[in-house]
Amino acid sequence: MTLGNLKNQATGLLDQYKNQSPATYAAAQQAIGGLLILDGFLGLPHPFDGKKRTGIFGAVIGVIFGIIFILIPTIFGSLSGINKMTATTNATVVSVTQSQSNAASYSGSSSSQQSATTCSAVASYSVNGKQYIQASSLSSSSMCSLGKGQSLNIHYNPKNPSQWATSVKTATLILSIFFYLGIFMVISSVIMVIIKLLSIFFGWKLIKSGRKLAKTLPEGIDLSGTIHEIENAFKSTVFGFPPGAGNQSNPIQNLMQQQSNMNNQFNSPNPVNVPQQNQVYSPQQTNPNPVVSPQPNNPTQPYTPNEQSLPQNQPVQNNTPPEDQMPNQNNEQQY
Repeated sequence: MTLGNLKNQATGLLDQYKNQSPATYAAAQQAIGGLLILDGFLGLPHPFDGKKRTGIFGAVIGVIFGIIFILIPTIFGSLSGINKMTATTNATVVSVTQSQSNAASYSGSSSSQQSATTCSAVASYSVNGKQYIQASSLSSSSMCSLGKGQSLNIHYNPKNPSQWATSVKTATLILSIFFYLGIFMVISSVIMVIIKLLSIFFGWKLIKSGRKLAKTLPEGIDLSGTIHEIENAFKSTVFGFPPGAGNQSNPIQNLMQQQSNMNNQFNSPNPVNVPQQNQVYSPQQTNPNPVVSPQPNNPTQPYTPNEQSLPQNQPVQNNTPPEDQMPNQNNEQQY
């Protein structure tokens, strides 16, 4: 995916939230901006299989491997001298030597050792009237089919005739494939690095704008849940999933409902329990059976128990004596 396609997808998704509430648009800017930065550095992970897209670090690794592929023909040609084997002559095989090399092969969780057979040949040839009997500079499996006394055409280095090899054109073709493949990897990886840098810059601008807009919102609005849902929606857009993939809820409706609740809370005062002016307080409303206790601060008032405080079906005891038994306070004491 090119930067233009990714930016168009991000802008198109932002336009869906722009005409909604400011809180929704702020959440969308922060969500999409964060994903663009993540995709720029590490690459977005696939929601299902977890495989990541190529990030800037992967693109840099691609540049490094491309440079290595470009240098392989030069390094190999210098070590083997194959680049300098431009002259040809006829030679006679003197002997053929086989050699085996073990290579590890992996299949699932098991590994096994496989042997590869290569051969090198010793040939006799003449250059400028001088006889040479030299082993080949390169060994290959094709030399195993040679036999003693067999005639073959070889390539040698005119400046150093002791260096010779067969199938030089095939080896040169293979090395040229590495060279052009390395150039392709470097060019594509450099373009990817530029795209990821621009993605990071565009994502940073969106986050900055979203945070600036979020500061103007009323306090108490939580954007974290909406940001997460918009991130899932953007991932579905990037990876080509249908809009309802992942059982996502509608972030616009959720955040608009949250903001509506916050506005209602700010516009309506908190209810306070204020007694009405015409309301008369009656103790019997709260305690239908009050208990009247004696007042110790007023000794002249006789204590009169309340009938409602006594158990039911029990008569009230009157401790006051009859009038004829009460002593006369006006009579003097008689002796």
